[in-house]
Amino acid sequence: MNNKFSEILEVIKKSNRILITGHTSPDGDAIGSGLALLLALNKLNETLKKQTEGRGEIYLDKTLRFILEDKTPKNLKFLTHSILIEEFGNYDSKYEFDLMICLDSGNFDRIGRVGELKGENTKVINIDHHISNDRFGDYNYVGDISSTSEILFDFFKEAGIELDHGIAESLYTGIVNDTGNFKHSNTTKKVFKTASELLEYGVEPDEVIKNFFNTKSMEKLKLTGRVLSDFKFVDSHKLVYYYISEAELSELGAGKDDTGGLGELLLSYENASVSLFLREDKGHIKGSFRSKYDVDVNALAGLLGGGGHVKAAGFKTDKTSDEILDIIIKNMSLGGE
Repeated sequence: MNNKFSEILEVIKKSNRILITGHTSPDGDAIGSGLALLLALNKLNETLKKQTEGRGEIYLDKTLRFILEDKTPKNLKFLTHSILIEEFGNYDSKYEFDLMICLDSGNFDRIGRVGELKGENTKVINIDHHISNDRFGDYNYVGDISSTSEILFDFFKEAGIELDHGIAESLYTGIVNDTGNFKHSNTTKKVFKTASELLEYGVEPDEVIKNFFNTKSMEKLKLTGRVLSDFKFVDSHKLVYYYISEAELSELGAGKDDTGGLGELLLSYENASVSLFLREDKGHIKGSFRSKYDVDVNALAGLLGGGGHVKAAGFKTDKTSDEILDIIIKNMSLGGE
């Protein structure tokens, strides 16, 4: 059951040291929603400060930080305020946060090492849109809509926080990410209405698409060529997949940022119903599912401790790529194949 936006807002207002974070290997929605929230709470902070000063009260400024385990992906550094995003490895403050706001993360482990910053008395707000979310927060809002960015748009409106270009640009990028630039089945009339309202703050869709989708490094293009040349297809299950090791990534000079979107690209194969992109990562394997028709990849990802949405889900496991494929192929019927 969700907490009301009003309850979440009151917790935020009463907190002085607030940490915002999102999932590891952040995408446009994790970055966009987090940056938008940071900017919006800075505005709220200034509003509360003026209100208390007007009453002759002393106001304790809020400390607001947006910290992620991983670096900001290259294709998201175009966001006007991306310089405000901090990397966990560079964070050196020792004080305890009294509130942690986790965004776009189906469970607490998804935020990675940033979870170490949760103190004994730190309250957790969990705002997400994945149907597999396990409601790990002290306060939770999980909506089955396009993106966490869309949830925050609704939250800001109800909270009376006025948007500006930076907030709108961040939210628009998050929505574009999770709707595949408005081509996925989670694109509703409300999504279009939200996007159109964001454009009123000077967001330029062509600039977002140019930077986010259509600007790629040489390493990304080489990796894409390798995947398209060597992908495998299991005809009996209409499953297209590719596994890339850390050694292969290194050979191409590519990083994990460069692997984004390859699962969706694989799904474009005309005979495929499901795509699975597997990437070795520090002794584990991370998997990304995409579904074209009625296969529930959230159920399949759940077999490996992951989750997400019916048509897009992921997982992280200690199993080998062969073991993963064996499990998935044997259980494709679970997903509705």
